[in-house]
Amino acid sequence: MFGTFACRICPIHLGHEAVIRRMLEECEGEKNCIVVIGSSNAPVSMRHFFSYSERRDFLLRRFPNIRVVGLPDYNNDVEWMLALDDILRAASFHPITTTFFGGCDEDVRYFVEAGRQVQILNRFDGSTPRISATEVRDALIHERSLKGLMHPDITDEVQSLFRQKWEKFVRT
Repeated sequence: MFGTFACRICPIHLGHEAVIRRMLEECEGEKNCIVVIGSSNAPVSMRHFFSYSERRDFLLRRFPNIRVVGLPDYNNDVEWMLALDDILRAASFHPITTTFFGGCDEDVRYFVEAGRQVQILNRFDGSTPRISATEVRDALIHERSLKGLMHPDITDEVQSLFRQKWEKFVRT
């Protein structure tokens, strides 16, 4: 089985990590998995606070051998899915037989609507951490602890980078 996790990971949190670990387990390792980081071309904003390279670096610190590809935003879902399918084909994955992993129904809605195979680790049913990147960003803004939201190996660096950017962001 080939597995794909399409996500923004802005920033990566324990919920993302749970989905990736399950994908790696179900698909028998990194050779059969790819993480597609969406909104790779998005300008810095409250929703996209970290650049593609920063998000990619944090992901690779947690999963050093996983394949990672950036996917820019498109004006419509059909164009986005076409670009994603091209990425999968380039990785020798067949788009129709690839399983798309996600943390909730919303995460895999596009894939279900396109008739693709999906697997959900529902972050709202108690089987995985109930975390969203919005919660993480809110904790960063209000200087609350990230314990239980992010892995300790990257927490200090995420906080430091956020503080640097936040200062510039609030001044403009």
